[in-house]
Amino acid sequence: MNILFFLAIFLTSVVGLIEQRALVWILFLSLFGMLYMAWEKKSKNKNFTPKSADFKELEKAKKSRIKVEDKKHSYIDDQIAYIREEWGYTKAQEKIVADFLEKRAYGTMYNKLSASLLPQMILLIENCNSKEKKGCKREVSTRLRELTTVMKDELKKKKTGTQENFETTMEVYDYLMQEVK
Repeated sequence: MNILFFLAIFLTSVVGLIEQRALVWILFLSLFGMLYMAWEKKSKNKNFTPKSADFKELEKAKKSRIKVEDKKHSYIDDQIAYIREEWGYTKAQEKIVADFLEKRAYGTMYNKLSASLLPQMILLIENCNSKEKKGCKREVSTRLRELTTVMKDELKKKKTGTQENFETTMEVYDYLMQEVK
C-alpha cells in the first residue's frame, strides 16, 4: 500500500483524539474525494482516443465512407418515398420495399437503380399523373410490379450470397487444413 494511505489514517486518528467533531467533516471530505476520483477515472476511460496520425487517418476514412453510404441510402430512399407518395404500393410491395431499404440490398445495383430504374419510374408516374391516370394506370402498375420483383430478387441474392460466402470460406478453410496435415 501507499505511505500516503497510512499517513491519512494516522492523521485522522490524531484529529479524532483531539477533536471528535472534526471526524464528521473528515468523513464528508473523504466521501467527496472518493466520488470525485471515481468520476474522473470513469471519464478518462470513456473518452480515450489515440493521438497517432494513423488512427486519425483511419477515423477520417471511416467517417467519409459512412457519409457516402448515408448519402446513397438517402438518395434511393427519397426516390422510393416519392413513388410511394405519388402512386403508392400494395401491402406486399410495401413489405418488399421496406426490407430492400432496411437491408440495403441495392449494393450491386445501386447505379442501375439510381440512374435508370427509379428515375424512369418517377417520370412515368409524373406523365401518368399529368394525364390524370387515363390510359396509363396498367403500364405504371406493371412496371412497379417488375421493379419490386427486381428488389425481391436482390434480397434473395443478398441472403443466399452471405450463406454462400460462409460455405465457401469453410470449404477453403477445410482445404487448407487438409494441406497442412
